[in-house]
Amino acid sequence: MALNFKIFNTKDDADFYLADIIRKQLNKDPHTVLALDLNDKLSDTYDKFLANSKSNTLNLANTKLFLLNSAGKSKFNQLQIPESQIKNVSDDTALSNGLDKKEKINVALLNLDDHSRVGFKQSDDQEQLLTAKELFIYASGIDAAEAVLKLYNADLSTSGSLSDIKKHRMVTVVLDQEAASRLDTDFREYYTYKFA
Repeated sequence: MALNFKIFNTKDDADFYLADIIRKQLNKDPHTVLALDLNDKLSDTYDKFLANSKSNTLNLANTKLFLLNSAGKSKFNQLQIPESQIKNVSDDTALSNGLDKKEKINVALLNLDDHSRVGFKQSDDQEQLLTAKELFIYASGIDAAEAVLKLYNADLSTSGSLSDIKKHRMVTVVLDQEAASRLDTDFREYYTYKFA
């Protein structure tokens, strides 16, 4: 288990950080498989990434995008990814069917909502999604503070989406100060990043 927290002063800083993570992953590995939650709270993250990608020469011909929870494919059409490699998926079965044999998700970027749900909103089955090599869990706003606290306190001896996330070997929880507000003050201060 490697649950890592990155807390930013503002949502804008958290969005910028995640946009940069996506860019760096695609720069590092042009064969990347990404699973992106199209929750409205992550919209600014993707807008920042797309704006930044215009000024970067990324080779995305072999990249695959799996878009969760919404039909937002058109937003990503400006990238030079073949249309057949951008897939909207609504559940774990569709995700599994979209992956080639032995192919794994490199990075999954998921929103933690105020009801403590992560991943597919229409299904409790997250098995394939949670096999991603690296998970980024995003929460912003005061409404998410209770869900963040539940993730932090999730019992490792049980199963359930928050416990399963906490058991994952590489998870980064990205928060703004409002979403982190229910965590201990010393903890928040230690994990707060000044990002510019």
